[in-house]
Amino acid sequence: MKSQAVSLQVMAGVPVDCSFWPEDDGWSGVCEKLSVIVRGSSFEDAKKNMEAALQDHIERILREQLGRGSQWVA
Repeated sequence: MKSQAVSLQVMAGVPVDCSFWPEDDGWSGVCEKLSVIVRGSSFEDAKKNMEAALQDHIERILREQLGRGSQWVA
């Protein structure tokens, strides 16, 4: 029996240190190492926005490094 390779995308969660702080009209957050800044109406909203912004940022970096031919699953 001949073996066949299977090619698929794998999502890898990568922990990243971020800081969040309250402001008069919501919450702000920053990931200094990757220069990502977000805002949200609540802490949970700011954290969710940071997760999305980091995913977009990391995917953009990988696309640039690996070439533009790859498609990504969100």
